[in-house]
Amino acid sequence: MIRLFIEDNELDVNQGFSNQITYAIDDLQNLDSKATAFSKTIVLPGTANNNRLLGNIFEFGSANFTVDGTANVEYNFNASRSAKMKMEYNGVQVIKGTLRLLEIIIDDGLIEYEIALFGELGGFFAKLGNKKINELDFSSYNHIYSVTNIINSWNNHNAGYGYYYPLIDYGNVSVNKIDYDYKAFRPSLFVKEIFDKIITENGFTWESNFFKTNFAKSLIIPNNQDRLTTVKTQALQANFLVTPLEVNTTASLRFQNVIGGFDLINENKLKYISSNASLNYNINYQGYIYIQNTGLLSARLSGNLYTYINGVQVTGSGKNININKPVSNVPYFIPFSYNFSGQYNFLTNDTIEIKFIPSGINTFTQAGFSPQSGNLITATSPVPIVLPVTLNDNLILNSTLPINIKQKDFFASILKMFYLMVTEDKFKERHLIIEPWVDFYQNDRTTYLDWSDKVDRSQVIKIKPMSELNARYYQICYKSDNDWRNEEYRKLYQEGYGDRIYDNGFEFAKETDKTEVIFSATPLVGYVVNNVAVDKIVSAIYKRNNTLEERMASNIRILYANKLTGYSNWYIQNNGTNLSSALTDYGYAGHLNDPDVPSIDINFGATKQLYFTLVAGALSNNLFNAYYSSYLAEITDKDSRLLTVKMKFTESDIYNLDFSRYVLIDGVLYRLQKIIDYTPGELCEVQLLRVISTNYN
Repeated sequence: MIRLFIEDNELDVNQGFSNQITYAIDDLQNLDSKATAFSKTIVLPGTANNNRLLGNIFEFGSANFTVDGTANVEYNFNASRSAKMKMEYNGVQVIKGTLRLLEIIIDDGLIEYEIALFGELGGFFAKLGNKKINELDFSSYNHIYSVTNIINSWNNHNAGYGYYYPLIDYGNVSVNKIDYDYKAFRPSLFVKEIFDKIITENGFTWESNFFKTNFAKSLIIPNNQDRLTTVKTQALQANFLVTPLEVNTTASLRFQNVIGGFDLINENKLKYISSNASLNYNINYQGYIYIQNTGLLSARLSGNLYTYINGVQVTGSGKNININKPVSNVPYFIPFSYNFSGQYNFLTNDTIEIKFIPSGINTFTQAGFSPQSGNLITATSPVPIVLPVTLNDNLILNSTLPINIKQKDFFASILKMFYLMVTEDKFKERHLIIEPWVDFYQNDRTTYLDWSDKVDRSQVIKIKPMSELNARYYQICYKSDNDWRNEEYRKLYQEGYGDRIYDNGFEFAKETDKTEVIFSATPLVGYVVNNVAVDKIVSAIYKRNNTLEERMASNIRILYANKLTGYSNWYIQNNGTNLSSALTDYGYAGHLNDPDVPSIDINFGATKQLYFTLVAGALSNNLFNAYYSSYLAEITDKDSRLLTVKMKFTESDIYNLDFSRYVLIDGVLYRLQKIIDYTPGELCEVQLLRVISTNYN
């Protein structure tokens, strides 16, 4: 007897109800796929019970107010959301996961519902939808962007949670490539925690021995913006230069200590460099006008002070200045103030400045403005906006995450990188088990299941050599990006930095099976200054125009974090001024676990060129060799076989289905790959891959 439940409520099924369910662990011919159990279309009758449980959705004018987070059934039923489902045969569960309503058919008053069932992994991916990773909640890690927090974070390099500030050369962050400006340090979040939040914030739980390792807990996602930004309302704060400004003909007041969405241009203008925003700006100059003349004439200063935006004088911003003092060798200091407020819709690269425009005859040996302490210009936004971060800002961690990255794409790319297998726990609801292929199968040959007697030998048996796959080459690669070293490497070698192309030697095909992740590779660079190699090796993400470095918004990256020690003295700086004491360690991040003595490489393959001198260590422990080579060696071995047979399973067999256990047929070990169109009590098709070796180490 078959019973079907939606949100723990039993649905009515037709007498003679039949279903066909496919169970799979992987698609042998497509390394990109991750499979889940699913059914073919099932038809349910439009009984009063089914109509009620499905919210009477068959009615033409039906509309209901639904509440997310509550059971998707009865009046709260929403066909656009997943509904929890399980199916039992003779009281034994044969599938659990998600029910999806496909279509409602009304024929002469007879109502039928076409539905499909998906295992929990399929429901999980459906739940992710188009959600982005910057929608995940990292607010508990908001903190002050300070040198102290930067340095302290290096001790967190293998925690797997929290934040970490790696030293990355983003361009124009170091003059000598020894000391680095604080702008070279941007917060990174850990892959493990992003991965965890993707699962748990979408209503699932999980377990994984792989993610408990120091290796997995050391993987980070660095900031990929052209500038580090955060959300704030204070868009600008700029002080007048402490050094007095001398006036001759036309002069602009110069600024220092600029924070917010503006940068200095030629020391006398502020250029807005962030997102477009309508800002309320306020100019508040408090200080002195000073004037002297050591000649025969009295000292005279006449003119107006104006605010200019993009070189255009702002109406009503003028302040008249008219001073006439006797000849003296000592400057006169006259108290003076200039106040002006306004609102302007600033665009990226807009400028604001204050100019003195002389008028009439001016006679002086020296004249200018001498400020008191305090702000000269401030600007605020009526609503919080994304703005560049400056030292000691309150940093909103979510604003530093890569934007427009879908959670499902991030999740899938992590699965691809380490060839992770995902299975659903049959005892726990919405619980995923995630392990690499190399660790997934139980290596104890004595734990196999003997299915020799289940094979129906009266049916056709197919044995297919795996070398008959259509692809000759397997390309496993990062997504290309156009930063300086990545572009240079691609042009030189006609392939991406860190990619791997595996040739299986199959002579009857030339095609390439490509597996690409959403991340881009990040070359490591060692610099040479005055013919001496700098001892710190850093990841470099910037463009270069001849010798000029240009910051860029890059594609999302993934790096290995490590605190490295024992280096020559260096400093964290702000425009050449030391902010830290002498440092002999740094927060490293790169594709190697240690660029001086590497033993792990998160590139897929060894590169044909390194941009630093490798002193010791090995580059062979890359992702291909660690996570892919065993699988590809097995499916392309000359003795490899894909066996397709017909079998009949009991409901107990299906309930206890475990893809990690070997299957024995006629004395030969196989890995179960797929059970196709299982129907209780009937024959179904089974695909199994012959085991060549249980241990490739």
